[in-house]
Parts: sequence; C-alpha cells; structure tokens
Amino acid sequence: MTKLTKPDRESMVKHLRELSTLSTKADIKHHSVIEKDRTHTIQLTKFMQEDRAKIARLERVVDMKQREVDDLDKQNTDLLWDLSKLQYKMGKMDQEKETNEKIREEFYSDKSVDN
Repeated sequence: MTKLTKPDRESMVKHLRELSTLSTKADIKHHSVIEKDRTHTIQLTKFMQEDRAKIARLERVVDMKQREVDDLDKQNTDLLWDLSKLQYKMGKMDQEKETNEKIREEFYSDKSVDN
C-alpha cells in the first residue's frame, strides 16, 4: 500500500473541507427551499379551504334563491290559473248578460206594451 505524502494529505484535507463547506451551504439552501415550499403549501391549503367555504356559502345562497324562485313560480302559476278561471266566468257572465239584455229588450219592447 502506498503512503500519502504530506502535500497529498494537505490537498485532500483542503478538498474535503471545501466539500464539507459546500455541502453545508447546499444543505442550508435546500432547507430554506423546503421551508418556503412548506409555507407556500400551507398558504395554498388555507386559500383552498377559504375558497371551498366561499363556494359552499354561495351554493347555499343559490339554493335559497332557487327555492324563492320556485315559490314565486308556483304562485305565478296559481295566479294564472285563477285568472283563467275568472276569465272563463267573465265570459259566461258576458253571455248571460247578452242573453238577459235580449230577453229584456223583447219583454220591454214597444210591441208588447198594452195601452
């Protein structure tokens, strides 16, 4: 086995120290990047939870408004149905009125008066 010479040993120690220093710097940088990534992930998760809560609130509001629209639509349909019934009755009353007017005209006409 060959022995290391003093210059080789010094060169190797220097090189190992540089590697150790660079490794420590890289580790620190990596740690800061991982920490930023974790922080961003936490923030994004919070944003997503807030968005989900907003969406849930808006879905509830939309559901309430849809129920109101359905109720108003039912009321409108009921009113239109009542209107059609009243129009039918009014048509019958107009026919009865015309019939009664004809009968009254015939009954009170000048021809039927006895003097």
